[in-house]
Formats: sequence, structure tokens, C-alpha cells
Amino acid sequence: MFGSKVRYGIAYKTNERSFDIYRKKFMHNLKVNMCNDNFEGGFGLSLPKLNCFLICQIDQIKIFSSETFRQIGMIPIKLLPTETREPNEIIGITKSKCEKWLAVVSGKHLIM
Repeated sequence: MFGSKVRYGIAYKTNERSFDIYRKKFMHNLKVNMCNDNFEGGFGLSLPKLNCFLICQIDQIKIFSSETFRQIGMIPIKLLPTETREPNEIIGITKSKCEKWLAVVSGKHLIM
């Protein structure tokens, strides 16, 4: 449990008489901007066995490390040319159970 100002923490176990109170040594939130890209409309997929996660954008898949949150790769997806006003984009992504295969679905994101 943490207090309202998140300065003190209490650790306890069920059916024990005592509990421990901890206090923060330094005041910081450890928030650092790792990527300035706009991921609005994108979606992600976690790959725990590979220790990374994927974020899909319009025509590319960015690969980030789960430990450092830095971009470690990018997969460009070649889309069909569009002939209407709605652009083609990545609309779905999934992984196999063994996390060996990745399926990407592209098309038009139509809003009814």
C-alpha cells in the first residue's frame, strides 16, 4: 500500500501482527520520453519470448525492446495502391502460439 502522496509504503502479510513502513529516498517519477513518434490509431502486440513488443502504424511495424523501451528494428509493409479516398493500412496483427510466426492483415479501415 502507498500513501496519498506516494512517499510512504506499507508492506504487510496476512495473519501477522507487525508490518513494515518504507519511505522513498529520492523524489522522482522516472519518466523519460523514449520516442517522439505519434502512435495515434496504432496498436501493439507483445512478444514475451523474444523480450520485445511491436507497434503497428499505417505501413510499418516498429519493434521495441521490453527492457529498454528503445526501438530495435522496423518492418516495412508494402501495401497495395489505393484508388479511393480511404488509404490502405495495417488493420490487424497476430502471432502464433510459439511466437515464431507473425500474421499481418492490411486493408481499409472503414467507419460505418
